[in-house]
Amino acid sequence: MKGTFARCRFLLLLGAGLLSAGCTTFKNIKQKASDSTKGLISKSYDDPKAADKMADAERRYQANEFSSAQSTFHEIADNNLNPAIMCEKARFLEAESFRQLKKYPDAVDTYHKMLVEHPTGAYREQACAEMFKVADYWLDDTRAEIQAEQDGENMYMHKMKRLFVYDKTKPTLDREGRALQALENVHLNDITGPTADKALFWCGFVNFYRGNFVEADHYFSTLIEFHKDSPLRPKATELAIISKNNSTGGAVYDGQKSAEALQLVRHAEASMPEFTDGERKDFLTRQKLAIRSQQAEKDFKTAEYHEQTKHPGSAYFCYEIVRRRYPGTKYSDLATQRMEAIRANAPTDSKKAKEYGPLQTAVKQFEAVLGRKEGEVRPGILPVAATAPVVPPAQQP
Repeated sequence: MKGTFARCRFLLLLGAGLLSAGCTTFKNIKQKASDSTKGLISKSYDDPKAADKMADAERRYQANEFSSAQSTFHEIADNNLNPAIMCEKARFLEAESFRQLKKYPDAVDTYHKMLVEHPTGAYREQACAEMFKVADYWLDDTRAEIQAEQDGENMYMHKMKRLFVYDKTKPTLDREGRALQALENVHLNDITGPTADKALFWCGFVNFYRGNFVEADHYFSTLIEFHKDSPLRPKATELAIISKNNSTGGAVYDGQKSAEALQLVRHAEASMPEFTDGERKDFLTRQKLAIRSQQAEKDFKTAEYHEQTKHPGSAYFCYEIVRRRYPGTKYSDLATQRMEAIRANAPTDSKKAKEYGPLQTAVKQFEAVLGRKEGEVRPGILPVAATAPVVPPAQQP
C-alpha cells in the first residue's frame, strides 16, 4: 500500500510541476511526441540531407545507373516535407528512370502521379509529351490489327498471338485500354499542348473502330470544338458525322443525334474549305441523304404507330408530314400508299364516319376502361330521348 501511495504522489507532483512550468513546456513535450511518432504513420520527415541525396541521385542518373537512381528519386518525391520543386523534379526523374529502363507502364503511371501532385508544375509539358509517345507505341498493335483485317488475315490468330506474347515495355492486360487512358490524361493535363489534338483523335478513332460510336462522337466533337487549327479536324469531322448518325440506336429512339449530325454537315459546308469540292463534298452529300433517310424512317414509324393504335386521323397527318419533309425518298412513296389506304378504308356513311374519328375512338376506349356498356346512361346525365322537346311559342295572328 505504501508503494502504491508513493507512486500516486509522484505522479501528482509531476503533473503539478508541468502545469506550473507553463504552456511552453507542455507544447515542447507535445512537439517531441509528435516528432517521435511521425515516422511510424507517415513517410514525410525533416530531411536535412535531401539536397545531397538529390544531387547524388542525379549524378547516378547521368551515369546511366537508372535503377539505383530511381529508388532515391522515389524516396525524395514521397517526402512531402521536402521543397515542392525538389519533389516534382524527383518524381519526373523517377518516371524518366523507368522510361530509360524501358518499363513503360511504370513510367506512364509515375508521369500521371506527378501530374496529379503538381498539375501546374514545370515538367507538365514534358511529361505529357512522353506519355503520348508511350501510348502511341502501345497503339501500334491496334493499328496492326486494323491493317490485318483490311488485308483479310485471320483475326482470331492475330489476337491470340498478341495476347500471349509477353513484352515488358507494354501492359500485360488491356494494352489498348491503358493506351486510351494515357491519351485521355494527356489531353486533360495539357489541353492546348502540341499533342492534345492527336490524343483526342486516336481516342476517337479506336472507339470508332470498336463500334463505340457514342464515345467516338465525344472525342471527335471535342477535337472539332477546341482545336480549330488542327490538321486532323477535317478527318475528325467526317468521323464525327458518321458516329453521330450511327449512335442514334435506330429510328425508334431519340433523333437528337441525327439532328446534330445534319447540323455538323451544314457547318462543314459553310465554314470548312476542305469540304467545298472533291471527294469530301461528295461525302457530305451522301451523309445528308443517309441522315434524311433515318429521319424520314423515324417520322414514318410514328405514323405507323398511330395507324396501328387505330388513330387514322393522326396517322394520315403524320404521313402527310413525311411526304412534305422528305420528297423523293422511299418513305415518301410509302406514306402516299398508306394515305390512299386510309382514305379507301374510311366509311362513307355519316354515322360511321363520325364514329371513325379520333375523338370518338378515344371516348369508346375511355368507356371501356371504366367498364361501361355502350348506350349506358352516365350518372346525373339524362339520355337524349328522355329530354322534353322544346316547343316554340305560338305565333301571334
